[in-house]
Amino acid sequence: MQQRARREGVECLEAAGIDAVTPEEDAARRGDRFQWGGSAARSRPGASSWQSLARGTGSIEADYLNGEIVLLGRLHGVATPVNALLQGLAQRMAREGLAPGSLAFGDLAQQLA
Repeated sequence: MQQRARREGVECLEAAGIDAVTPEEDAARRGDRFQWGGSAARSRPGASSWQSLARGTGSIEADYLNGEIVLLGRLHGVATPVNALLQGLAQRMAREGLAPGSLAFGDLAQQLA
């Protein structure tokens, strides 16, 4: 699902004429200045969306992440079913106070079928 969401994003950016670097270009630019793993990864089990759900803040940045891709898709005629699903689920999880990882992957994938 992550690859499909990313592919939708790339297609939207291309359709909108927005230049973006590849993951390889980004890794080369960062070099060894930013590394995941080690003690930092153990003390931080998830990215910012995961942390928002874990803290139970009631809000999450899905509108600024997946939502922007969904908007670009609408504006440029690119289908974004995965990003739309992820945006809606993230908002629901934040609103209902659901914990990160509480939804089964199979249930998510089935919603795309």
